[in-house]
Amino acid sequence: MVTVLCPELRADTVIAHLERELESFLDSTKTQQMVLDLSSVHYMTSSGLRVLIILRRKFREMNGRFTMCGVHPYVADVFKTTRLFTEKFDFLDNVPAAVAALKSPPP
Repeated sequence: MVTVLCPELRADTVIAHLERELESFLDSTKTQQMVLDLSSVHYMTSSGLRVLIILRRKFREMNGRFTMCGVHPYVADVFKTTRLFTEKFDFLDNVPAAVAALKSPPP
């Protein structure tokens, strides 16, 4: 599980830092599953979505599984606006639900 602590993913420098941190985590752990807890994030621009799209693609390429939880309503609106809410990304209400989803067989 990875928790994003920055409340706003709007500045390019912050988003670039998050991307580097996630990439470093994946490279060092070689994990096949990840829960990304966004409960502290209250604002995200479409540039923040780019990081999540890259992360999702990396997990798909290695036949891994990735889900998010704690998505603030405003952040969920960014997903809905871009039509990525249910079609491309999975997210659940909280960490226990997200962990349980990853423990269950893929749909």
